[in-house]
Amino acid sequence: GFIGRRIARLAHQRGWQVRALSRRAAAGSALPYEQVAGDAADPMVMSHVLDGVSHVVLAAGTVKPAESNVHPLEDFRTNLAPLLNTLETMVRRSVPDLTFLSSAGTVYGPQAGFPTSEDAPMWPISSYGIQKVAAERYVSMYAQQFGFSADILRCSNVYGPGEPHAGSQGLIGVARTVLRENRSVALYGDGSARRDFVHVDDVADVVERLATKPDGVRVLNVGSGESVAIRDIIDTLATSLGVEPVIDHRPARPTDVPVVQLDISRIRSLLDFQPRDVRTALLDAGDGEAAGITSHSDPAVLR
Repeated sequence: GFIGRRIARLAHQRGWQVRALSRRAAAGSALPYEQVAGDAADPMVMSHVLDGVSHVVLAAGTVKPAESNVHPLEDFRTNLAPLLNTLETMVRRSVPDLTFLSSAGTVYGPQAGFPTSEDAPMWPISSYGIQKVAAERYVSMYAQQFGFSADILRCSNVYGPGEPHAGSQGLIGVARTVLRENRSVALYGDGSARRDFVHVDDVADVVERLATKPDGVRVLNVGSGESVAIRDIIDTLATSLGVEPVIDHRPARPTDVPVVQLDISRIRSLLDFQPRDVRTALLDAGDGEAAGITSHSDPAVLR
């Protein structure tokens, strides 16, 4: 995923030795660090990947939230098996620290209230969110049972360089692409649903800085602390591109919550965290993606 790619790149720039695992080898120019192609659910692959490693960042995911309710069994197999294999291998290899990227937009559910703190009840309305809750519980259980540190980061809607340009996930990248091509933007519901958009490089910065000072099991929201209506994001993108948006109105999806807005006071108590404003970032980017480091790497294992 594009989040793992940015984490790997930034960690390498800041002096970490990085070994990155992905399902497929990255195409294009040679990477500045080690890359392994394989399946995280394969014990032999993970035994190699975690050899000599001091910190693991798990930023993997497969089924998208909007599609997860259609195939919940597949969602279970493809998300929890790699996680459990990673945790088991960490125990065998005595790896002391883990960062797990969870999903704030799906674990809390519509009854959480907002701004949503980490202590809010979790009643997800998608299979994807249920799997993330289960994954968080497994991470916490293993960390406490076997004595390693773990940061569970509940990230909101992440955007920025490398984001998806097609499919049902990644509003900003998908909308920017279709607007550039003078195609209509699919809008589910009336556009009033609000999301907390956080830049991928802000997420990568948080991951790397927390990894330098592990401290037990921490559950932290990672977002901007603000929410913006989806229709406003589309209009901002259209303005940055100098086009008039054409909207393809579609029914609201049952897996979408009406509001995502995170309380980020807990992470701010640990770090000087100043996330960028999404509308400013989109307007400053103009016809390009929101400014940041270009990367072709993959989900990170920091050493």
